[in-house]
Amino acid sequence: MTDFLQKISSDKPKTGSIRIFWLGQAGFLIQTPSGYTIGIDPYYSDCVMRLIPEEGQGFKRLNPPLCNPDDIAFDALLITHEHNDHFDVDAITELMNNGHTRVFTNAPVVSQMKDMGLDMSRVQPMRKSVPFSLGECLVTPTDCDHGDLAPEALGLMLDFGFTKVYLAGDTALTPDRLKQAIDAKPEVAILPINGAYGNLDGQEAARLSNMLQAKICIPCHFWTFARHRGDPQTFLEAMAEFSPGCEAKLLCQGESIDIHA
Repeated sequence: MTDFLQKISSDKPKTGSIRIFWLGQAGFLIQTPSGYTIGIDPYYSDCVMRLIPEEGQGFKRLNPPLCNPDDIAFDALLITHEHNDHFDVDAITELMNNGHTRVFTNAPVVSQMKDMGLDMSRVQPMRKSVPFSLGECLVTPTDCDHGDLAPEALGLMLDFGFTKVYLAGDTALTPDRLKQAIDAKPEVAILPINGAYGNLDGQEAARLSNMLQAKICIPCHFWTFARHRGDPQTFLEAMAEFSPGCEAKLLCQGESIDIHA
């Protein structure tokens, strides 16, 4: 934990690059040379198990969080949809207590945050295909296919000028729904591989990586819950077969990769 927080606070990425940390599950932190931090779907608590007790240990958190919710004051917090491994209801108050973090999310999460009595002056709803600027990058919420589980779920395309990073969010491999992202040809693709609850499995993630013509593909959404399954080795083998021109990059929780111009 200390090393992770120390790297964020004192070791900034070089000019013309960004740094991407995997926080575990579907959570990421992206840092720019200025120190600007973008949090995406961080999961700190064990609220999924608390909220779905009928699943027993199926949704018990299997790895500890890297830090506490109030250890990092994100400049921007992007929440793709309302499922609680993406929208951590047990952590959101602490995440916003700093009086600084701005939240960008879909309509169902906005509604829930309003009901929780949070400071809505720092919350902005995102709409599909309507870009907005964070100053450090242009964010375009994209369509995805999470079925009836979360019909208003979003993907995210982050354009830093010299590179585009695509976070698919929770989605099935439905090419017509993912056309906007495919047409954008992002250099970096961050894709789920759990293969449960309508999400891509490892082979489907590899196929989508090839459609995106990505140069780097980072898998996520695996090994946090027993019920989510997910096999990174299957993903690696499928990448070699279906997306050989793309570098598959496995990150352990807290590890980072620098993306250069």
